[in-house]
Amino acid sequence: RGRVCAWVCVCVLLKWLIFVGTVLSASGCMGSGLSPSVWPPSNFRIVVEELQTVGMSAHILRRWQVDASGLVIYGTSSQPLVDPDSGASWPVFDRLSVYRLEPKCVRALSRRLDRLGISEIVVPSSAVASGEGPGLSVQWQAFGSKRVLPSYGRLRGPMAEIMAVIASHLPPGEAFEVEMTRPIVSVLHGVPTPGLGGIDALKAYRELIAQDPEDEQLIIAAYALACSVGEREQAEQLLASWQWLKRSEPSLIGFQDDPGQALDARIKSLSNLLPKR
Repeated sequence: RGRVCAWVCVCVLLKWLIFVGTVLSASGCMGSGLSPSVWPPSNFRIVVEELQTVGMSAHILRRWQVDASGLVIYGTSSQPLVDPDSGASWPVFDRLSVYRLEPKCVRALSRRLDRLGISEIVVPSSAVASGEGPGLSVQWQAFGSKRVLPSYGRLRGPMAEIMAVIASHLPPGEAFEVEMTRPIVSVLHGVPTPGLGGIDALKAYRELIAQDPEDEQLIIAAYALACSVGEREQAEQLLASWQWLKRSEPSLIGFQDDPGQALDARIKSLSNLLPKR
């Protein structure tokens, strides 16, 4: 149960991300050659965020995510934008690496996490106690289930095994800054080192949004980047797109009390980040 996966994944870089590394040949990587399977389910998605709580603000320092297609987006944020009114923190992912796992790799990853019990794991209350310091949030969905698994402090038990598997899919030299209790052995080959530069990262996010214009997380990440680099016009367009998506929802799931009031407060917080004209 405690063994770390030993397969090697070949990755295909998205061609427009030349700023993060050399484009690899897609030959031998695109054809899956796999027999039919329920793995990964079509809605498979994992988002792992590394958090740092400072006072009333929770800063997202690192985010790694993958979907059923194998598309991985990894970014780090060293200087988040903070709304001076509410204290809300928005990450600026200006170090970015985007790559796609070979089909057999994303299948193996989804099955491995299921076997480790990610759909049923119970996080002890002691592991989610609030306080200063680093923490993790693992958001997972597959089939008809969704889970959010928060954790602070040293990882133990099933969470340690799950995070060891996920961490093995990070770009070379990258790691979650939490105390890991399982060995991390990279299973990737040909993954680009995260590139530096807000302008290039913003361009990459805009390309990703063009492929999936209803991904709110991508839009907000691009918005924070646009604000950070002073691209007010782009930022305003992105904020308008996000507002349209939220206003179009039949119900604002996730908000409590008055959902419209909560959304207005979030819009105001985001608007406070806009660069000066």
